[in-house]
Amino acid sequence: MGDLFLRSGRGLVTAMAIFWLVFLVAPIVVTLASSFTSSTYLTFPPPGYSVRWYLSAFDSEWVWSTFWNSVVIAVVSTAIAVALGIAAARVLARHRFYGRGLFEYAVLSPLIIPGVVVGFALLNVSVLIETQDAGLLNLIIGHTMVTTPFTLRSVWSSMAGSEISLEEAAQSLGATRWSAFWLIVFPLIVPGIVAGAIIAFTFSFNDVTISAFLSAREARTLPVELMSHIEYLPDPTPAAVSSLMIVITLAFFLLIERTVGLDVFADR
Repeated sequence: MGDLFLRSGRGLVTAMAIFWLVFLVAPIVVTLASSFTSSTYLTFPPPGYSVRWYLSAFDSEWVWSTFWNSVVIAVVSTAIAVALGIAAARVLARHRFYGRGLFEYAVLSPLIIPGVVVGFALLNVSVLIETQDAGLLNLIIGHTMVTTPFTLRSVWSSMAGSEISLEEAAQSLGATRWSAFWLIVFPLIVPGIVAGAIIAFTFSFNDVTISAFLSAREARTLPVELMSHIEYLPDPTPAAVSSLMIVITLAFFLLIERTVGLDVFADR
């Protein structure tokens, strides 16, 4: 009887794993296949194969303009998120204080709160302080808020694994806290910083939920523009652009895995 339950449990776990794998991978496969269609509208399976929509994407002005908007927003928000993540990780890894748990949950809360809620809240705040027309600023603030937890987690993992005795020894030999941090701690947490920055940049560049609330006429991101394009035009150009974004995102994750490893986000 025990063996029967064990085999049934294993079969159920295997079936669930296969289901979720298909559920997650199938949309990517459909998008990639549809991007090579020879048809003038999105269809699956494609009646024929062509790269015309990739050429159309590279020739489209709206693709390049929104692409550079997304790059600028992702770079700036990632830089700010890295700085905030290092500061917060320093506090959490080296100090014990009243309200530490509350501070941790507050900083990591964007990982728990749905993006729709965050985007809607930020939109209301921008309307309240009358900055709703400053789309670029609002997007940078919003993306910084939701990407800081990624940099915090990776830097915190690296900093918690570093020996505090090395820093204390440097200070006992005359080094200031600032110089001890830059000469001792910083080289040890560089892998965490790089991993967190890559994840933050990828998340910011691909974000559509928060960007849909905060985008303005002069500051629209590529994912938001793709969503609008799909709504009003039937051509497969968005499928080609989305396929390129999938490949770039996969390349970023492979870069992290090959350099510092994805477990930097789990260990602390």
